[in-house]
Amino acid sequence: MLKVKANVPRSVQPMFLAALACLFITCFSALAGAQVLELTVKDAVDLAYESNLNFQIATLDWQQAQAKLERAQIVGDEEMLIEAEQEWDKAQEIYAEKRRELQDQIRTRYQQFLEKEAMVENAREAKERAENQLGIDENKYKAGLLSTLDIERAQNSLYDAEHRYQKAIIDLETERMQFNSILGLPHDQEVALTERLLLDFVPFTYSLETCYELALELDSEVLAARESLQKAREAVLIAQSPFTPRVELEQALVQEEKAKINLQQAEQSLYFRIRGEYYALQDQVHNLEMDERNIKLERQALLAEESKYAAGVLSNAQIVAQQEKLASLEEQYHVALSNYTQARIKLLQTIGKYEESGENHEK
Repeated sequence: MLKVKANVPRSVQPMFLAALACLFITCFSALAGAQVLELTVKDAVDLAYESNLNFQIATLDWQQAQAKLERAQIVGDEEMLIEAEQEWDKAQEIYAEKRRELQDQIRTRYQQFLEKEAMVENAREAKERAENQLGIDENKYKAGLLSTLDIERAQNSLYDAEHRYQKAIIDLETERMQFNSILGLPHDQEVALTERLLLDFVPFTYSLETCYELALELDSEVLAARESLQKAREAVLIAQSPFTPRVELEQALVQEEKAKINLQQAEQSLYFRIRGEYYALQDQVHNLEMDERNIKLERQALLAEESKYAAGVLSNAQIVAQQEKLASLEEQYHVALSNYTQARIKLLQTIGKYEESGENHEK
């Protein structure tokens, strides 16, 4: 094979290598940018239906039950058909439940991902405040207005803010990996979540009575108790036949009364569960309002103290303490908002309002 050797002058080699490196960097950046996957909540759910590993197992079980039913229909054996139909009904129920569980999980993790992004931004702003304060203090130190103790205090505040910022970035990266895992994506896949409104506070406007009435039609324990009562009533009708022994009618009536009691217990249990979640949500709303008021107050206090500090009335210790207090309150608010949002989504899902979990469409 003929080999051609390129004679590149030594003086040109560094420039050539630098240009080649720039070309590689540009191409890699363009490729990385092209690999970012934009996702709405619906996009994420649809992707999870296709690629989530746990849901794939449920799909295989569902397909197997369907195939068994089709074989039984072809064979025509009555016992085989009854067994296959029972397995098919159970497989359909499990499959539908797995779909709902996966959808709920995606909505929750989508929200958590957005909140982690917001916490990174919040930590970045706190770090910038600490950097700006250190710059101001260093200038005053050079002018002989501050001591080395003041500089060290500002440096410590910046050091802590930088650590919080890096931790927020790591937490976001971990959340992204876990989110990708649920969707069946590679851990290093870059994703961009596009439904930003989920970060905002969205009020819950359903009444307690409405929540309970809607939940009654969906709660699995209540539905099972209703089904048991229906079967018990059917058994009573059968036992009322003149050809049925009286003892069987007495037993059927007892079972009917038990079924009624079980239904009442299931309804009561559901009511107190809904009531507890509803008022816990109202309490979280109050706490969020208080956090918002406190943040507004502390931001105004920081502005006032910065003005005093610029005039030489306050020391940097008070400014640093106020900045750290504000950063702590902002972080506390984001955590509280996250907890409220997840509780709101959970209650909406309990009453069957899945379409309202991401946006405010409540009536």
